[in-house]
Amino acid sequence: MLDPALTVAGNVARFAPQASPNAIRANLARMLFPGRRADQAVATLSGGELFRATLAALLLAEPAPQLLMLDEPTNNLDMPSVRHLTEAVRCFRGALLVASHDVPFLRELGLTRWLRLDGGLEEIDPL
Repeated sequence: MLDPALTVAGNVARFAPQASPNAIRANLARMLFPGRRADQAVATLSGGELFRATLAALLLAEPAPQLLMLDEPTNNLDMPSVRHLTEAVRCFRGALLVASHDVPFLRELGLTRWLRLDGGLEEIDPL
């Protein structure tokens, strides 16, 4: 989704052409890309950094996505990144589908329904 030849800020700007450079950099700082880190080429990012940069681009995208599907989003993230991811996803106003074994992360998101797969049985539990 991101162009590896562009910087993190450059990629976010592609998805949010109406956003000001300050709004882009503020969003990137919240996703742990402050200052010069936002000017880093996407090709040089680690897996966790690439995920955070992609999420930053999606959260500022115009038009905004109506659905985010996240598959094990906390894998390969350190604890500060998980906290920032949680804050960013909690601000998302669309539908959210998350597949994760990270119960503390799921609880922090404030999800209203869980679909648990235990031994082939499906059960919907409100949090």
